[in-house]
Amino acid sequence: GRSRAVIRPVPTRMSDSDPLARCLELKDSGNAALKVGDTAEAIRMYEEAASLAEAHPDKSVLAAVCSNLSAALLRAERAEEALVAAGRSVGARVDWSKAHFRRGEAAFALRQYKEARESYRHAAELDAKEIKEAHGASAVPQRADKSLSAAVAVCDEAMKGGLWFRQLLPGRDVALVRAGASQPQKNLFLAAASMKNFVYLVGDAATRECYVVDGCWDVEGIVALARRHKMRLVGAVGTHYHFDHVGGKVPPRLVAMVCGPFAQEAQLPGLGELSRDHGVPPLVHSLEVGRVAKQCSLEPAEVRPLEHGAVLPLGPSAGEIEVLHTPGHSGGSVCLCVRRPGGAIASVLVGDTIFPGSCGRLDLPDSDVDAMFDSLQQLRALGDDVVIYPGHGYSGDRTTVGKEKVSGLLRPFSREQWRAMH
Repeated sequence: GRSRAVIRPVPTRMSDSDPLARCLELKDSGNAALKVGDTAEAIRMYEEAASLAEAHPDKSVLAAVCSNLSAALLRAERAEEALVAAGRSVGARVDWSKAHFRRGEAAFALRQYKEARESYRHAAELDAKEIKEAHGASAVPQRADKSLSAAVAVCDEAMKGGLWFRQLLPGRDVALVRAGASQPQKNLFLAAASMKNFVYLVGDAATRECYVVDGCWDVEGIVALARRHKMRLVGAVGTHYHFDHVGGKVPPRLVAMVCGPFAQEAQLPGLGELSRDHGVPPLVHSLEVGRVAKQCSLEPAEVRPLEHGAVLPLGPSAGEIEVLHTPGHSGGSVCLCVRRPGGAIASVLVGDTIFPGSCGRLDLPDSDVDAMFDSLQQLRALGDDVVIYPGHGYSGDRTTVGKEKVSGLLRPFSREQWRAMH
């Protein structure tokens, strides 16, 4: 007779009949999705895993899943939901330091600094206790997570508010040559150290938002440093178009210095990478927008133009940056006056317009001796106590308007005397 069809059962995964196994499988899948940047998929996986973990008697599973869920939600800029997920993690395992850390991170993102500080402090105490139990009392000083203590300090800083300012120097703060670095990177970072370019971060300690000024050479290092301080970059200002201040294509005559004797061409990380890789909008004077865009492989529309008198808000507790057009070293050079709330100028970031005892080069193709004279008069009109922060550390890391009026190029002299000097 006719043979009968044999119906075979579909094999099932062990996890289909084991909620815990399925939960852990979803958690691992969420981790994998988060690793490749698929945050939405990671959140979906974690949420499903959390619903399964709710019914499991071992609440450490729920704590771990909700901790990961909180981190993913925070990455997706859904801080309120992240705080709820972190709270679930703490509720599931109140003695776990990481759960409190996650709650601190979410609260900080919501600018709930007092609550964040308490969570970080509690996490640090539990962290020390966990290490002591696992490794003995002597291991605590060496193994305790210093980042938690740093996070507590950042909360104190944020609650106090005010101007947040950092002067970064390659070879000291960024552009650090580490073991295992490639030879091209070593060459680049050694060149950065020899050029002594300063990079500045200026922002509001309360809002945790800041601008980076002349951010190049080590973009990833600059971004990482800002993140360690829990600061968000909202703009990248270039004081002028020269490659050592905004990055981009290195002039052929300087390629060997920057990248070694065998390099044919070089592209310096800078405003282009800050824009493309980190979403930080570049800002330069309108006269140099086209040049910077071409140099940094950006579209002109991606570079925001600045004009004399433009104001960049820093935040309620920090004040603002006022842009001064100070041509001379280049046609679109700018200086950035940092004004505190109330209008008083605290400092001015001058790029290569002026250095302690000197000024930027005036022998370049688009330099202008007369324009530099006028720009120096602008700076001379600032208060004597205003601190001047230069673009290079050739002759010091700072000076004041008053000092330069006595011993620098803010001394009183006529245009004719100035021309005779050049």
